[in-house]
Amino acid sequence: VLDGARARAAALAGSEYARSMLTAALLGQAEELRSEAMASARSSRSRRTVERRSVSRLFRGVDPLEDPWRSPQDLIVGDEMAFGTARYAVLMRDVGAALNLNEANETMLQQFFSMGLRVDYAEADKIAQAILDWRDEDEIPRINGGEREEYMREGALVLPPNRDFVAIDELRHVQGMTPEIYTRAAKFITLIGDGDLNVNAAPEEVLLAIPGINEATVTELLRLRDSGTLPRNDNQLAGMVPGAATAIEAEGRAFTRRTTYTTDQVEILVEGWVDGGLVRVNSRVVVSRGNTGATVVWRETF
Repeated sequence: VLDGARARAAALAGSEYARSMLTAALLGQAEELRSEAMASARSSRSRRTVERRSVSRLFRGVDPLEDPWRSPQDLIVGDEMAFGTARYAVLMRDVGAALNLNEANETMLQQFFSMGLRVDYAEADKIAQAILDWRDEDEIPRINGGEREEYMREGALVLPPNRDFVAIDELRHVQGMTPEIYTRAAKFITLIGDGDLNVNAAPEEVLLAIPGINEATVTELLRLRDSGTLPRNDNQLAGMVPGAATAIEAEGRAFTRRTTYTTDQVEILVEGWVDGGLVRVNSRVVVSRGNTGATVVWRETF
């Protein structure tokens, strides 16, 4: 019991430490941006406007390379840290670097599994439609999907609840899912956020879920990212990567509504433990940009 309490305290302390680092980075950069805007203000009225400008507004249109949250994990020093007699490890990632299982549409799911994970297209299509049937409120199966009747016919122990996923682990029970595919998919999936994918942060597997995108476009996008060239918006992306211009033109709002170019939310996952102890406690916190720093919008301990 004592080890569990210490592990929990360490996990919570790690969460607060990570949040404080995000806050310091955010407010420090915000102050620099405000100072630059004040220096270029032409009148006292303009300066007052800058003084009242929110943190989110200050970062609007900023060069992604100057985004203090662009690589959140880099703000953490060391792999593990001590907290009294316990220890904790922190992992942070951009919420937009993962595919939201509850927000992704059929096309995004098909592309993620078929192109991102290189699952056979027919198999990927079946999984995508089964995920949609798992989430929707009706009992009418899609052509390649399945509702409760189909699951019972196959002797499944877990049936579609006709609601959003409440745990990533539920994906294991979706029709067509295999242990191998689940293991490959889980680390790229989230249930947090609005489903927007960050063009400047998502890994290859997740970028391939963006509507209209293809492998050649993603390869070029990642090459530019590695060289330190990051687009600020759709227009810049289209100018940098011809394949992206084709996708944007073909998909229109379907592309724009699913993409972002800055890190607006960060997921903080902390594991706490006592050396030699049997108990490990995890804390997951999601923070957004706020005027006072990293604002907690979601929290759980498990």
